[in-house]
Amino acid sequence: MSITCDIILQWRATPDQLSTLGTALWRWCTHPAHSRSIYQYLDNQALADLIAGRLSASSEADDRGVHFRIRDETSLDRRATISRLRRELPAKGVEDILVDGKSWTLCD
Repeated sequence: MSITCDIILQWRATPDQLSTLGTALWRWCTHPAHSRSIYQYLDNQALADLIAGRLSASSEADDRGVHFRIRDETSLDRRATISRLRRELPAKGVEDILVDGKSWTLCD
């Protein structure tokens, strides 16, 4: 099952917060426990910018913040994706995460 995740980064996120988030995303996407690598679904430049502590010019942006899109090919459903994201990603620097178009704070 493919689940689209849109991570919205805060405009005021510090370089350290962005770098920490970028590193966590890299680990999350290349974790050896995953049955399939989802690295192929990452925007390499946007991820490199995050790891370097910068907001990427190649990413989409709106009044909420800069968007970083990934796809989860390993979780069975939306709840499992949310659980993994909450466990593995830092909250600092993140405005919201949309999982299949809905905020991760809304569990259906």
